Amino acid sequence: MQVDAPPVLPGCDGEATGSELNGQVPESELCALWDGYPPIRADAAVALARLNQEYTERFGEPMCLTDGYRSYAQQVTAKAQKPTLTATPGRSNHGWGLAVDICADSYAGERWDWLEAHAPEHGWDNPQWAQSGGAGPYEPWHWEFTAAVAQIDDHH
Repeated sequence: MQVDAPPVLPGCDGEATGSELNGQVPESELCALWDGYPPIRADAAVALARLNQEYTERFGEPMCLTDGYRSYAQQVTAKAQKPTLTATPGRSNHGWGLAVDICADSYAGERWDWLEAHAPEHGWDNPQWAQSGGAGPYEPWHWEFTAAVAQIDDHH
């Protein structure tokens, strides 16, 4: 998937092949986000940066993120630390670089409503399984780059 790179992420071309293995995304396919947050896949990073520009205009500060891409080793560690809240290593959308976790103060109340309305315009969403009453644990902080996740699901 390719997303044209805006000036919001200098040095990020927005291109990713999606041919890597979960937890083994090469550094060349990852882009750092604003404020030194963990990198995510280039196409997802550009789309999230565009969403963050609008978020910042609306709320006067950028989104706060706690997590992005997780290598396989990081997935193993996360599973050991939070066994009921993390995917089996090798099956996490964080391992594809296609998921972020948002700080509680960045998705609460009015901010949740705004993200729910505007994030899909940029390809991001809190997946159904992570919502209240969904098939998985309730994770309002977990957001995914949906078009690319759908491609991964179709091919793996």
